[in-house]
Amino acid sequence: MQIKSNALVKVIVPAVVIAGLAVGLKSCKNEPAEQPQAKQSGGALQNLSPDELKALGVEGDTPEDTLRTLIGRLNDVRDRQKTLDKQNAELVKENERLRKRNQDVSGQVNEAVNGLREQYDKRQAQLQDEQLSLTAKIQSLTDKLKQPDAGKKAADSDIPLGLGLDGMGSSTGGAASQGSDGMMWVTPTDQKETDPRDAASGKASPQFPTSFLGDNELTRQKAAYEQQVKGHTNEKGAEESAEPVYTLPENSTLVGSRAMTALLGRVPINGTVTDPYPFKVLIGKDNLTANGIELPDVEGAIVSGTASGDWTLSCVRGQVTSVTFVFSDGTVRTLPKPEAVNSGGQNNNSQAKQDTGTGGGIGWISDENGIPCIGGERKSNASTYLPTIFGLSAAGAAGDALSQGQYTTQNNVNGISSTMTGDAGQAALGKAISGGMSETTDWIKQRYGMTFDAIYVPPGARLAVHITRQLAIDYEDKGRKVRYDFTLPGGVSDSGGLD
Repeated sequence: MQIKSNALVKVIVPAVVIAGLAVGLKSCKNEPAEQPQAKQSGGALQNLSPDELKALGVEGDTPEDTLRTLIGRLNDVRDRQKTLDKQNAELVKENERLRKRNQDVSGQVNEAVNGLREQYDKRQAQLQDEQLSLTAKIQSLTDKLKQPDAGKKAADSDIPLGLGLDGMGSSTGGAASQGSDGMMWVTPTDQKETDPRDAASGKASPQFPTSFLGDNELTRQKAAYEQQVKGHTNEKGAEESAEPVYTLPENSTLVGSRAMTALLGRVPINGTVTDPYPFKVLIGKDNLTANGIELPDVEGAIVSGTASGDWTLSCVRGQVTSVTFVFSDGTVRTLPKPEAVNSGGQNNNSQAKQDTGTGGGIGWISDENGIPCIGGERKSNASTYLPTIFGLSAAGAAGDALSQGQYTTQNNVNGISSTMTGDAGQAALGKAISGGMSETTDWIKQRYGMTFDAIYVPPGARLAVHITRQLAIDYEDKGRKVRYDFTLPGGVSDSGGLD
């Protein structure tokens, strides 16, 4: 049996083979042209590291994608370059404008400097001209002084005219010169030379080291008047009669003193003591000697001061304001000096003292143990003042309550109104009691206005005086004395007797 083949297969198979060969030949022809480009792009990408590819954003891209990315980046760079070029051009213009302005300012400064130089040159020329003019005047005056007549006139210029002394005084330095009338003018040897500036101004006058009649009757009367009225004087010799005797140094302590008066110290109210009480302390001659102060001519001293109290500690503090020393001949010396001294013969016991407050002084006092606050007894009128005020206030409040109890208070649209609904006599009695108690309270407050709390120390307390300022003890020959040798007219003298 013979097998027959299909004619369609014989036609299709050769056609497919021919088509495959054609495609293969075509692909072989295009491969050599595309292979260099692929190799070139692949080689360029192979030179980059993975981090660089990631930074460029081409990691895992095909060559075509990479090319498009690079083209976009290049366009961005070109745009930025254009912007930078534009900014650079603007900066160049601004720089040029500032440079021109700087040149203008420099020109103005140069003009100002040139103007100042011109003014300086003109001023310098004027000063030189003035200097030359003054030099010429000085030379002219020098030439005039060198002439004999000019010197003679200058020497005679101090002698007044009309005294018959014309033509005299041509010599100086204490030498004598004889005038035309035979008189001779002698210049004192201690006369000081006249200042040329005063001589040129015409105000020159003879100057001497000592003044004539500096201590005369007028100056003594003036010093006495100022000492009596003002308490001090600026005239020389006013204090020459005071002879230094002793100096009580600062921080001295005078123990063994005794209080002459009681120490009554008021307690300060709001830090202020109203009308503080004074005190006195006696220091005898033996006390001064025991403290190392040997004053044979001093019989004793009296210390004055003011006191203040301390309610909490129940003690008195004392501030020393003055000390009076009594000499054996009766002369007294008070330190510090009073502001006014009655040195005349007037019998005036009121003298102006320094401040007697507790804020200042020349020392303070303490007890024998050195405690600066002397213990004492508390004194106060609060025990009588407060109950009295309390009772009067209670009575006044009761009167007000009695009067108000007779009224009824209502609150309506017109406000608060009070109407009497009780006994009118009770209301009047309450008003009278309230008014009377109010007046009595005012009277009590006025009479008890000097309410006080004080600390009391009896007289005779042994104290120590502490000096905080240096005291100069002087003896005045013409000072005031406690007693003068005086006899009444017509009386019996010490040496006389009965006829």
